[in-house]
Amino acid sequence: MAIESSYYDAHLETMPRADIERMQEARLLRLLPYAYQRSALIRHVWQEAGVKPSDIRCMADFREKAPFIDKAAIQSFRERTGDPTGGLSCVGAPHMRAVGFTSGTTGDPLALPRGEFSPHELGLRREYWHIGARPGDFICSMQFTFRRGQHGDRFSIMDLASICLEHHPRELPRLVEAIRKYRPTLIHMLSTPMLLALERYLTENCIDPAELFSCLKGALLGGEPVSPRMRALVDSWGLELFEMTSLGDIQGAIECRAHDGMHAWEDSVLVECLEPGSNRPVTDGQRGELVVTSLADDIAPLIRYRSEDLISLNTATCSCGRTHARFKPMGRAGDELLVQGKSVLPRDITTVIEQVPETVAGLFQIVRPAREVEVLKVRAGFDPALLKDSESELAGRLVEMLQARLEVPVVVELRANDELLRLGPPHKIPRTTKV
Repeated sequence: MAIESSYYDAHLETMPRADIERMQEARLLRLLPYAYQRSALIRHVWQEAGVKPSDIRCMADFREKAPFIDKAAIQSFRERTGDPTGGLSCVGAPHMRAVGFTSGTTGDPLALPRGEFSPHELGLRREYWHIGARPGDFICSMQFTFRRGQHGDRFSIMDLASICLEHHPRELPRLVEAIRKYRPTLIHMLSTPMLLALERYLTENCIDPAELFSCLKGALLGGEPVSPRMRALVDSWGLELFEMTSLGDIQGAIECRAHDGMHAWEDSVLVECLEPGSNRPVTDGQRGELVVTSLADDIAPLIRYRSEDLISLNTATCSCGRTHARFKPMGRAGDELLVQGKSVLPRDITTVIEQVPETVAGLFQIVRPAREVEVLKVRAGFDPALLKDSESELAGRLVEMLQARLEVPVVVELRANDELLRLGPPHKIPRTTKV
């Protein structure tokens, strides 16, 4: 009996890197004249830089000469011209089928014009197949907002039947009922707040998670990186968790079963990892800013878009056999704080906060009035029902642990978990705040 492949498209997913790079160059050279002619923003930025598509004859030319765009450039063009898509759109109706939005957790949401098909669906096909979903399976779809301008039958891309639930803790009884009745293959998606609520719900209702989740091949988690405690908790349920994130707003990216980074599908996106604020590439494994160029979007392609996401990139073949680059999110460039010259990111704080029983939910914010400060101020969420002593004693313990870990002076301000959860969309809270 033949062994079923874990690849949805083995030829493309395991293509030699040299072939991937040739494909990228060919697609890029076809895209640039099209985007320059049709995208008002791209044409404006390139004209200001004194660069024309005819100046780009190879990938090396692109990396040397092509100007960047970023969220601020899109927003500025939108405000200046009144174009709600910020000059990105290359088409109108009927080719533009919808407009989705980024989450807006770190600022104004961006409008993202979408067609009937987008690179996001291409990535989902490959990742769902790899996790174990097959045509005819049920999928629990727990969406927190309509972000990408996709149609309601988005899971029909693989003939999957979606069970649609709101991304909110009040839906947990319906989620449990749906899992028991329909035995779905996958949950798309969970988040840190949902996992916390699910942990509590399973305990309070004496539900055996191993039995409940036995039908699932996996669950996707998005919004922010999963913490070590949350990863261990879900593992104890017998449920395999796959982190997902946005690849510079071009497509999603999801862990494979190797859990050693998220694959960027390089037949549809060109990925660069550059020193923040420059066009100098960093070496594999070093922290740099994610810069993306769409290679398969004729609706509103992003060209050399500085995402402000900090990542480490790895272009070596993955142990899952795929040859497309994979990356690990490190945080947002705008979230980095220099405390007496030492770099601190939210991920540096998470593992400390969740070690303490009262703050095990891992909810916190870094107060960041400026990029450089003398003292790290952390606003930590706690569960009043778990408070052992006084709030001042809890704050003192957290200060001691954070200072020992980070080796910088720390001040901790306590807030109830529910108060912090109200600050953001249902799937995450802003990890930094100015006040």
